Amino acid sequence: MSKKARLSSSDDLLRENETTKDWVSQLPDDILINIISKLTLMEAARTCVLSSRWRYLWTFTTSLDFDGIREILPRTKRYFREYKFVRWVNKVLGLHRGSNVSQFRVSFYLSSSLEGVITNWIYKALAKTVQNFELDFRYNSGHHYTFPQEIYNSLKGVRGLSSVKSLRSICLSAVSVTGEILEFFIHNCPLLDELCVKDSIDLVSLKVVGSSVRLKSLDIQYCSSMKDIEISTPNLFSFKYYGPKIVLHIENVPQLVELSVRADHTVEDMFLVAPLICYFPQLTMLELDSCNEVYKHFSNCELPKLIHLNVRVTIPNHECLVGLACIMKACPSLQKLTLELQSSGRRIGKKTQQVPRCSHQHLKLVELHMFRGREIDLQLAFYIFENAAILGKMIVEPSNYMTRKEIRNCTQMLESKLPQGVELVIGSLYVSDYKHG
Repeated sequence: MSKKARLSSSDDLLRENETTKDWVSQLPDDILINIISKLTLMEAARTCVLSSRWRYLWTFTTSLDFDGIREILPRTKRYFREYKFVRWVNKVLGLHRGSNVSQFRVSFYLSSSLEGVITNWIYKALAKTVQNFELDFRYNSGHHYTFPQEIYNSLKGVRGLSSVKSLRSICLSAVSVTGEILEFFIHNCPLLDELCVKDSIDLVSLKVVGSSVRLKSLDIQYCSSMKDIEISTPNLFSFKYYGPKIVLHIENVPQLVELSVRADHTVEDMFLVAPLICYFPQLTMLELDSCNEVYKHFSNCELPKLIHLNVRVTIPNHECLVGLACIMKACPSLQKLTLELQSSGRRIGKKTQQVPRCSHQHLKLVELHMFRGREIDLQLAFYIFENAAILGKMIVEPSNYMTRKEIRNCTQMLESKLPQGVELVIGSLYVSDYKHG
C-alpha cells in the first residue's frame, strides 16, 4: 500500500472515530444531572444502561416526581397498583443520593393503612432541602391523608426549621391540614412564594398577615370547613378562593393583580366579591361567577388595567347579556374574555331591559366554553361580534351534550354573522372535527 493510501485510510478512520464518539457522556456531571432531571423518573432510571458512566447519575436527579396516575395506573392491574406504587417510591428514595431536590411530588390514591409510609416519605423529602413540595391524593375516593402532628412538632425545633428554609412552594390536595400548620410554613419559610391547599377538611381559619411574609400566590379551593381568611401582606400577587361562603378580610395588598373567586352557590358570590371590589382597579386578571349583583358593581366601577376576564355564567339569560355590556364598558383594556356558559335552571331579573351597545377597542380573543347552542349563547356571541372592534379569534367549545348535527347548525349560524377577518374555531378541546378559519 502506498504512503498516500495509508494516510487516506488513517484519515477515514479518524473521521469515523470522531463521528461515533460519545460527546454527551464527556459533559460534566452537573450538566448531565441537569439533563436527567428534566426527564420523568421512569425515563431517568433507564439511563443507567447507557454506559458505566451513566449507571448512577440518575440517582442524583433533582426532580422526584412520583406521578402514579401517569406511570402506574395505565400499565398495572388494579389490585397491584398501590403495592407497585409504594415499592417504586421506596426504591427510588432508597437509591437517591442527591442532597438537594428541586421538586418532590406524590400523586396517587393511597389507602388509610399507608399513612405511616407517606409520613416517612415526607421526612425524607424535607431532609433533602426540597424547594417545591406537593402531595396530591385527590384520587382517594373520600379518604384524606392527615398532615402528621409529629412532623409539625419536629419542624418547630432548630434542626427542623433548617429543613424548611429552602421551600418555595407547597401544594396539598386531599391532605387534612390545620391553619396553624400552614401559618407555621408561611412565617418560617423565607423563600415561600406559593401556597395551594385543595380539599382539606381540617382547614377552618387562615391568617396570612405580616409585612415580612414573602408569599406571592395563595390558592384555597374546596375546603368544606373553611370559615374565615384574613390577608394583609404587601407581596401577594395572586389570590384564588373557591368554596363555601366565608368571612373574608383583606387589606394592604398593593401588589395584588390576579384574583379568582367562586362560591359554592351563586347567591353567595357577592359575599366573597364585596370585600375585594376596592382592589378591582389594580387587577390585570379576574375570574368570578356572575349574577345581577356582580354586574351592578361592574357598572359602578372601572377596571382600567384588566387584560383577562373569566366569568362563569351560572344563569345564562337576558341579564347576563346586559351584564356583558357593563363588563365591556368597565374594562376598556380587556384583551381576552372567557365565558363559561353553565345553567342552574333558575331565572332572575327582567327580560325586557335594553342591551346598550358598547364598542370595545382592545378585545382580541373570546372563548365560549360549554356552549349549548341556546338562543342566549348565540346572542352573547353575536353581541361580541358587533361590539369588539378588533376581535381576532373566537373559540367555541361545545358542551358534551350537543350532537354533531347541533354543532354543525350552530357553526353555520355563527359563521353567518362572523365579521371579516375574525377566525372562528369550533371545538378545539372537545370536538376537534370542526375547525373554521
